[in-house]
Amino acid sequence: MKKIFTLAFVCVLALTCFAQDPGTLDSSFGTDGMTRFTPSTSHDYLEKILIQEDGKILTTGRSRHDGSNYDIYVSRQNTDGSMDASFGTNGIRHYQATPAIYINAARDIAFGNDGLIFIAGYTYDYENNEAFVLCIDENGFEYPYFGNEGFAISEYGGGIVYEALDVDNNGRPIVTGYLNDKVIVRRFDTAGQLDPTFGDNGTVQINFDDALYSFGYSIKVTEDNKIIVAGVRIDVQSLMLRAFVTRLEDNGTLDNTFGNYGRVDLNIGHLAEYALDIDIDPNGNYLVAGHSEIPSQSGTLARYEAYVTRILTDGTIDTSFGTDGFTRFESFSGEGCINNSEAVVAAHDGQIFGTYYSYDNITSDSRAYVYNLNENGQPNEDFAETGILPISLQQGDLEVRTAAAVMQNDGKLLIGGLFFNNDGWASDVFVTRINTNVTPNIGYNDIEAAKSSIYPNPATSTVFVETNGNAQVSIIDMTGRVIKEMETTGNVSTINIEDINEGIYFIMIQDDNNRIVEKLVVK
Repeated sequence: MKKIFTLAFVCVLALTCFAQDPGTLDSSFGTDGMTRFTPSTSHDYLEKILIQEDGKILTTGRSRHDGSNYDIYVSRQNTDGSMDASFGTNGIRHYQATPAIYINAARDIAFGNDGLIFIAGYTYDYENNEAFVLCIDENGFEYPYFGNEGFAISEYGGGIVYEALDVDNNGRPIVTGYLNDKVIVRRFDTAGQLDPTFGDNGTVQINFDDALYSFGYSIKVTEDNKIIVAGVRIDVQSLMLRAFVTRLEDNGTLDNTFGNYGRVDLNIGHLAEYALDIDIDPNGNYLVAGHSEIPSQSGTLARYEAYVTRILTDGTIDTSFGTDGFTRFESFSGEGCINNSEAVVAAHDGQIFGTYYSYDNITSDSRAYVYNLNENGQPNEDFAETGILPISLQQGDLEVRTAAAVMQNDGKLLIGGLFFNNDGWASDVFVTRINTNVTPNIGYNDIEAAKSSIYPNPATSTVFVETNGNAQVSIIDMTGRVIKEMETTGNVSTINIEDINEGIYFIMIQDDNNRIVEKLVVK
């Protein structure tokens, strides 16, 4: 439970959370809801977004710092979207796992314990790869007690890439990717050494019998330290790319209680398919996003649709989700039209958000989209009136791509990506903040307490409030005005709301140690 906050804070929260319609850009962020910046003079790529406890925003990716070679960048923005001048140079810091080579690329970012931040990625020198985990402190400096001056770098040679990263409940970073075209999962201890209690001295390489090659692209660690990996395998018989999700135990062995001996094949269609991002919903199920090839008329130009699906904890696809288990998006349709999805995020109230971008290989038209689904996988039409919000190209840009999504504690959605400019190369990265109707997340425990303590909701004439002791209950309108207050002494108290107009309000319960805030709908 969080410590008590002042009533003034909640009033501000009410003003900021619902003053703008769901599915619109938050005008208080950046310029008209978006910030654009360049970690270098050109060729910048944003891969992931992370939000600090104080609301500041981290992004990471790669930037072409010297006009020829790429380095790792990390940026930090203030809550209003401006660059945080206290971080690096004008809000940006650069790193190199292996100096003076073609690519140092960050692919994912996650929080560790004690304010530490982990970044995973790879390097490439035109011949071979190395993979790395970088640990930095809250000020962006390499943490000297992890690996070698902040870097844990893999062996040199072959095709090793870390594509994704998460951190378990013990503060240990876990990565997935591939080594010599086979899925790899590695766990490090907090000192940056491979964890000998995991797999074979810290490494699990998964050899699927029916896969010619396989690649891990996303990873999530559950509350009980099970490891969920999504990726792609090349089927040994059909030679098609097939999307899969696999689950490992805490020690690195395949969890045979999940799916078919630890693996679920999505089987979206008969052609190529990709699984590129995972999130875990409030019920512990797994949301998976990616894209899949669909038949084209000529057979010469590929055609892809984006999708999101839900997998239950036992490893079965939830057929009640969307249509037969999948919600599909094809904003650009027809020959040569590509709809690619790389991000999905579950809100604490069960709503689902994600991104995809569309490109027409014939006309070179481009557009990016943000979607909002309810917990059943159906479009939430309160969001941008259709459930899908387009992000338009801006003047001078050739293409826009979305790459990352994350939900703020106040219920607003951050989306990150990049714009290609007139020279045809990625130049500017962007972060945009979008209004939603998700209630502020006071923490999962608080939300669950709120749902069990305030009922019914929606309400018409009476609201019942259950508390464990003395508390103050306030109903606050969207302007931040307290319209009703009362003191409770425990058990169940009754609030008459017949004199309150229909609409959306906040109801706050606070005592000397805790507070609960929930959206209240009056009908």
